[in-house]
Amino acid sequence: MGVMQRREFLLGTTLVSGFVHKEPDTIHVEVMEVFSASTGPSALLVHHADEATREVFAHWLHSNSGRKVVCTLTNKMRIDAQIFRVSLCFGHGLILLREPAPVRPKDVLGIT
Repeated sequence: MGVMQRREFLLGTTLVSGFVHKEPDTIHVEVMEVFSASTGPSALLVHHADEATREVFAHWLHSNSGRKVVCTLTNKMRIDAQIFRVSLCFGHGLILLREPAPVRPKDVLGIT
């Protein structure tokens, strides 16, 4: 059995870590504020659902600002939306809804 060279080890570690890092399929967020129009909510200010996901959500939001998403409400209703990073507030996102939804502050949504 041969000895692994340092270069082979480091290259292998880099390749493996590149495959291991995967963003979650669903990110959970907590609604902080609901901005309503006469036809129903039109925007939601959100942040991480719990302390354990704070950094994950902030990183995801930074690289996915402007992305079209699907919000899954607690009642399993799914709504097409678009999410934006609020640049002056670390880890806060603004979700623009395409249709009215029964959402209130403190609700936890799934984002895919």
